[in-house]
Amino acid sequence: MAVLGGAASASGAFDSIMIYGISHMQGIGGLKAWQWTFLLESLPNIPLGIFTYLLLDKVPNAVQWFSNMEKQFLTNLLRNDAGVADNELTSDSRLSKRQMINVSTDWRIYLYSLIGLGNLIAVKCMTTLLPTLVTAAGYTKTQTHLITTIPYVFACICGILIGYSSSRRNEHGYHLILCFLVVLLGFILILTLPGQSKVTIIISTTVVCCGIFSALPLLLSWLTNNVGGHTKRSMAISLVMGIGQIGGIFQPLIYRDVDGPTYRRGHLICSAMILVSIITTIILRICLRKENNRRENLSLEQYRREASIKESCDLHPDARYSL
Repeated sequence: MAVLGGAASASGAFDSIMIYGISHMQGIGGLKAWQWTFLLESLPNIPLGIFTYLLLDKVPNAVQWFSNMEKQFLTNLLRNDAGVADNELTSDSRLSKRQMINVSTDWRIYLYSLIGLGNLIAVKCMTTLLPTLVTAAGYTKTQTHLITTIPYVFACICGILIGYSSSRRNEHGYHLILCFLVVLLGFILILTLPGQSKVTIIISTTVVCCGIFSALPLLLSWLTNNVGGHTKRSMAISLVMGIGQIGGIFQPLIYRDVDGPTYRRGHLICSAMILVSIITTIILRICLRKENNRRENLSLEQYRREASIKESCDLHPDARYSL
């Protein structure tokens, strides 16, 4: 998950470099620079999409170049990935209505969604506003394309490092809080450092990007580790990401043109949302730890009653939540 998140950050850096190069293609082939941008960024996706559709399948059993032994091995690996938390009624079931209902009634999913919403609001705002902030610091538009690669490069490195640390220690909550604290530090630097000089804006935006882009893979890995059942897990990811995308709607309302060039109001709102994510993360981690302790001390009658529930997934008394 950290590698995927790092790839997303790296794509931001590559995109900035690509835009810088395309800006010098004005008039080539009778096309304007913005037309070259659409062509060069969009055309490679067509063969990639065809390649992905033809060669990548949803389940191992459908992959043509796998041997029967490899298909069976991967299928068993997926079935046993979460242990008792993936106790579907039938091993070959792909969609469970019971698990779909469980997603809407599991309050933990909504806490994950609130955490993701706070982070993705900051992500949407920063990715959109970053060129504006850099340009306002005194860089030319051409220089801005190159300078904006710096935050993305550092965000890619930080995301992979903190993801490795989280995986090695099997801990997510504290790592996620650390990322959010880094984001807050970045916004504090933007708000408090004297002036909007070239150096200060690069440092502060880099700190913010390191935090927000590192937090999202951590959140998704925490979610997938703690949600059992293939249907429930898939829908939980969709719900968390779907709610998080609402942040894109808020972006023009948070960062208004009249607040430029400092955008102090927008920075304060994003800081407040990150603070909400920190508080929610603390609450969620405490609740998960208490639930683990409760399951450790169940009576035999309570254990049998909870274990008898069909497709209980991560609610099974033998399942333990990752903290």
